Amino acid sequence: MTRYAGMPACRICESRAVSLFCVKGPASYYLCRGCDTLFQHPLPTPEEMVNYADSQYREGVYRDYVAARDLKHEHFRHRLLEFGGRFPPPGRLLDLGCSCGYFLDVALDSGYDAYGVEFSEEAIAAAQPATRQRIRRANVNDAGGDHPREYDVVTAFDILEHVEDPVTFLGEIEGTLAPGGGVVVSTPDTGHILRYLMGARWPMLQPMQHTTLMSRLGLRIALERAGFQEVVVTAARKTLTLEYLFEQVRDHNPTLHAAYAVTRRVLPGAVRSAPVRINIGELLAVAVKPSW
Repeated sequence: MTRYAGMPACRICESRAVSLFCVKGPASYYLCRGCDTLFQHPLPTPEEMVNYADSQYREGVYRDYVAARDLKHEHFRHRLLEFGGRFPPPGRLLDLGCSCGYFLDVALDSGYDAYGVEFSEEAIAAAQPATRQRIRRANVNDAGGDHPREYDVVTAFDILEHVEDPVTFLGEIEGTLAPGGGVVVSTPDTGHILRYLMGARWPMLQPMQHTTLMSRLGLRIALERAGFQEVVVTAARKTLTLEYLFEQVRDHNPTLHAAYAVTRRVLPGAVRSAPVRINIGELLAVAVKPSW
């Protein structure tokens, strides 16, 4: 019997060189030795994930996201600068997993003809009325749907880690784009130092949310298997405040949150609420659909 007999295959590179990484709550995470992907097996059902997300928009960390509109608008203005020169307005833009539409707000203000797809009714209801009209509700795994196949750019921020099959999802995006169009994705980075330091306590391990987490190599493999070229993968940065960041890890790493709760007592309010751009352990990738 081989060392990895009985292990599930990696859903990114299809390697069988897989071992159990950790069990966290209801989720078993496996590590691929070939591309450093962490993935859940078995997967939660789409219905379980939708129900969990809706509950979080009502009373959990996603509610904090909705309340942080100004902070998120600032973050997405920076994010747009990172790729907007490559795929400039007034092109057609589709944002997958658009939540309550904060990136759409920024894209529309910048001159894009922008639309979104979101699976949570709670999130869509929180969008600004004009933006809400441009959001279609669909299963998180439905990248293509009934959209015309003529988008100049498709964005998928913090969504790839939620889908059942990232390679298939990216392939559907490729089919949605016009020739020469681009995809921009952000997703957690299994190569980040915090994964090695924190192990099973790494906040990116989130049962009912994060089903597949990739390294730079894994993300490149996924994009290339989906048909993309000119793949560029870099570290992603987010605009956050200390207060917002540590509230986001409250449920997934209570120890870290408790440590901050002690520290915050001696931190001035201006420090806790000042926006900063930092890499919290995520990747940003830009890739292009062939023109032929």
